[in-house]
Formats: sequence, C-alpha cells, structure tokens
Amino acid sequence: MGLPEIVDPPLNARLIPPNLAKVVLRFLGPLQAPTGSAPLKLRSPDGSEVGLALGETVACSGGGTCYSAIPSTVLAPGTLYSVTVEPDGLRMENGTPVSAGEVGSFTTADTLDEYAPLIAGLELSLSEGCAFVRFITDEAAWPELVIAAGDQVTVTGLGDIRSKFDAAAHLPPLPADVDGTASVRATDRAGHRADSVGVSIHLPPKCPRLVITEVLGNPAGTEGTQEFVELHNLDPEPVLLAGMTIEDKTGSDVLPDVTVPASGFALVVPEAFVLDDGKDPPPRESAVLVRVSGKLGADGLANAGEPVRLVKAGYVVSQYGGWVNTSATAWNGRSVHRISPDSCDQPSAWSTAPQAPTPGW
Repeated sequence: MGLPEIVDPPLNARLIPPNLAKVVLRFLGPLQAPTGSAPLKLRSPDGSEVGLALGETVACSGGGTCYSAIPSTVLAPGTLYSVTVEPDGLRMENGTPVSAGEVGSFTTADTLDEYAPLIAGLELSLSEGCAFVRFITDEAAWPELVIAAGDQVTVTGLGDIRSKFDAAAHLPPLPADVDGTASVRATDRAGHRADSVGVSIHLPPKCPRLVITEVLGNPAGTEGTQEFVELHNLDPEPVLLAGMTIEDKTGSDVLPDVTVPASGFALVVPEAFVLDDGKDPPPRESAVLVRVSGKLGADGLANAGEPVRLVKAGYVVSQYGGWVNTSATAWNGRSVHRISPDSCDQPSAWSTAPQAPTPGW
C-alpha cells in the first residue's frame, strides 16, 4: 500500500531538536490500530534504534490521513536518524499492509530546545462561519485556534507546522450571538506550547448555510445585464432570502421575499436578465431566479474582480473576495467557481482558470 510520507520533520531536515515531541506521517487513509511490537522506528548509523509509538490523528493539508508518532526517548544530539516502517507492522483500514522500508531522515541539533515559540502580529476576523487568522512565530510550530464562549472552550487545528500563518478554519459548534475570546496556540517540535493574548470576539448569530458558489462578472452577452451570483443552499431546510442583501465593493441590493429550496440553487441577477440570450448558458430550470432592481451592486460587477457578499443583519453569510481578474479576453463568457461549497473564502478556494458558467448546476 506504499510507504507513508513524512510531513514533519521535513525530508532530510537538519538540526531538529533532540527532544523531538513527535514525527508526523501522512498515510493514504486511516489505519487499523497497530498491535504487537512497535511498527515504526528511528535508526541511526551506529545501529541504535528508538521506538515510535503511533499516536492520534493530526491536522494536515494535502490529502490522506496524518498521524503523530511519539519517540520513546530523547534522541541523541548531532545524529542522523532515519524513519523506518517495520514489516507487517501497519495495516490500512481495509486490512492491506503498509509497505515496509525507510521513509526519510533528519539530523538532530547539538542541544535541546528549551524555549516555547514567540507569537506576534495576531490578526483575527470572523465571517461566513469561518475564522481567518494571521500571525507569525519565531520558530516552526503547529498552529491552533482557541475560542472560549460561555462555558465552552474549543481548540481547532489550523494546518501544518510552519512559522508564518495565514489560515482559515470553520468555526466549531459554539453558542450563537454571544461575546467570547479567541487566541492562537503554537506548539514547537520539542512540544513547548505558547498561547497568545486573547482578543475579544462576538460570535455571529445562527445563519443559514447559503453559499456563494459561482460569480459571472464578464458575460459573453450584454455587460451588466447577463451577470449573475450563484447561491447554493447547503441546509436541509428551505431558506428565505427576505432580510438579506447582496453587496459589491460600493453598492448593495435588497433581496426579495424568495425561498431557496433545501439543497437548491438561486441566481441573483439584474432586473433585465434574459433567460436565454443565445450567448451565455441558460440557468437550470430548477434554479430560483432572484431579480434585483437595476444592475448588481453599484453598477454591475467589475471584471477586474471585486468582493461580493451575502449579508444578513450586518453579518456576512457568504462571500467571494474578488480574488480573480476576469477582464482578459480568455475570461469573456467564463465564470469563477468556488472549488468546494464548504470551503472558507480565500484565494485557494476559487478557480483561477476560465471555466464555462454552470448557472444553477
């Protein structure tokens, strides 16, 4: 089933602290609980071995399932170690054995790491049910977001180990429309943990899972008339648009009293939108057409890219950050798509190459 991949320490890395708290390995998917002798080892050139106990799953990007592997003792300083998988030691969830062999290597530093990371430059904002976090640390660390509200405290992983963080994460289940505090936590390779100073936040009220999934700002048909913003209702119940607005950088439109069915789509379009103009794909028949007065936003959607937000009672339900410039000829009649309807709004969440519009699909 192939060898795992080392997520941390990086392949052939140098100067990893001898008091390394864990090795992080990525497998193709979940594992069975290992039994018998230690299935993972650290080996040095002199033949000495250190066992690695497979631990809990940890957050990591790039697919697969990542696990921590805990060294059984402090490692020797200034020593090259290779990570190896023992024969018949690990099996995938379906029973297939993981291949045995060497995964990668790293070299320990001459001294122990005795200090926790320093955290600086924290910026945090909440919108569309997501937390957007920026900060830096003075050494590589695993990042986590800590939110306290009422009598609840939640800890959410923010991805892989690094020292510069610009991450987004879905808010965990928490009380709605209440004050709370948020901080970030950084844990270095030696297991030292630091927490930032907490910042005051107000958790948003409960909002429908109505997501902006596609934006056509440069139609093949009439500019300002054939533009659309696609909404996808991810809730298992219908959602009423009354009380919501659709906004661009400088203007907004009040949405009419229209219902989007459970798991259905709606298209917010200008008043003069033509269902089938012969140039742009017509909307799917089941899509709800939501016409607004005049053009979208202040004067239509800017081809160069501008933010588009769905807002209810002052809170952003969903948004597109205007990340893509669609003014080039190649973008004429092409739209920007959210890659996954459940992703937080950031550049990586949106397609960057021209794609055919799929209104209501």
